[in-house]
Amino acid sequence: MALNIKKAILHILRSDAPSVFSQAELDIDSETCETFILKHVKKLINNPATRTALFKTDSEVYQHMGAYQNGAVYFKETSLTLAQKMQDLMARFKQLPPCALLIAHIANKGAESLAILKLGYQDAYRHSSKGEDNQITKTQALPFASGKVENACLIGLDGAAMPINLIEKHEVLDGNAVLYFSELFLECDTSPSKKEQAQLINEINNEFVQEYHHNNPKITAKIKSALVEEAENEEGFVSIDNVAAAVFAEEPEEKTRYIETLREAGVTTDLPLGERVVRAQFATQKIKGENGVEIKFPASLAADEDELEITPHPDGTVSVLIKRLRLV
Repeated sequence: MALNIKKAILHILRSDAPSVFSQAELDIDSETCETFILKHVKKLINNPATRTALFKTDSEVYQHMGAYQNGAVYFKETSLTLAQKMQDLMARFKQLPPCALLIAHIANKGAESLAILKLGYQDAYRHSSKGEDNQITKTQALPFASGKVENACLIGLDGAAMPINLIEKHEVLDGNAVLYFSELFLECDTSPSKKEQAQLINEINNEFVQEYHHNNPKITAKIKSALVEEAENEEGFVSIDNVAAAVFAEEPEEKTRYIETLREAGVTTDLPLGERVVRAQFATQKIKGENGVEIKFPASLAADEDELEITPHPDGTVSVLIKRLRLV
């Protein structure tokens, strides 16, 4: 198996009652334990919303991870240090709910990393029956295997940089929305996720078409189609220059304007967005009218007037003619 667990431990953290700091590692030979951990770690690895990050040089977690990577401290001691830091945050901010902090040393295709998953409890119901006593009781459980973990990270252990992949959720602390997992716990600087970068490009595209092309849906669809084609041809990488050249091949000034608009918004020339993210964000075009009419179609059809004809009018309206539609 390419992905396997070498060590794992689970601590129970509360701000309204004593926490339980485990002194024994989990039985990773247990099929239940292995399945639960691997399913959540795989989601962390494959999630398009995962951000990349680097520790700040004065990060406490960075110092502890360096000691662990160099063999100066053992796994259990490292996990207790991390759990205590999270416990201190929970004592400082009472709004943070109780959780189980799962820490696991992972090997993935030869690369070593440490996974930290903050598992929020969720309500679960169970049926108990004994003689005439037949009832449903409510309890709290860890996230189901199919459930979502909102704060988690994977820290690389193969070098001094120790790069981080993380997912996190804003929490309102003392009246302010804070990304406490990265800012206060890990103390690292994050970069936008693939999903966030794709969403930013989509927003810029819409603003660009609205400002310079009178909100012409055909131009929007052409840009989307070019983005998808670029990602498919370049194994998930997207070159903004190539996209601009494909859409505005006969309009050099418009090509330059489009590239400059994206760069001014902070979008770099080449982006490793991945085919799945690009298709999810750009493969489909939707037109919605003021009267409530909605038309949804593959963006690539906008370039084929034998199938779909979009005609903008001076008054800001558009006509859409769907041709040769075969019903299924």
